[in-house]
Amino acid sequence: MGSFLASRLPGRALVAGLLLLLSGCATQLAPSYSQSIVDALNTANAQTLTLFATVSTGVSSSTYAAQREATYNGLIGQFQAVESQVAARPMPQSLIGTSSSTTLADWQKVLATAPTKGSLDTIVSVLTKMRDEDSKNGFKPVITGCSSATLDPSLICGFQNAYTQNFDSALTYESALKR
Repeated sequence: MGSFLASRLPGRALVAGLLLLLSGCATQLAPSYSQSIVDALNTANAQTLTLFATVSTGVSSSTYAAQREATYNGLIGQFQAVESQVAARPMPQSLIGTSSSTTLADWQKVLATAPTKGSLDTIVSVLTKMRDEDSKNGFKPVITGCSSATLDPSLICGFQNAYTQNFDSALTYESALKR
């Protein structure tokens, strides 16, 4: 009986060792963390919140071109640049390499549906619509603040709430990649 166990022990130790080795390996399905993306998001956010503070005091469409047009265009460009960085991120490599059943199209789908991409698309859309509204009509001052249940008729609160939800989603996802 002792020789039977001794003959099985090296095989079991090999299997146990392989299991331990493989348990330390993980397939990465999410893109890698990028400090430059997080920094760019934070910079653009500070500038966007400054714009919201500016227009929340009430602005006229007659002052749009001279006072805010460049700011809007700069912010839209910044968020589009971050979106380009997100799209250009290297795709995760599968554990097995090219023999994996995961195709290039599968990885591209993972990156294209990452929360940051959709959030940045929405942010660009929100800022573009806000810019267009500002240039046509300006904005009335926000009296009660955007945290109240009753939204101000100036539309600023709607724009700000849509922006904040999408920015928070993008930053949360990007920060979670840092593990």
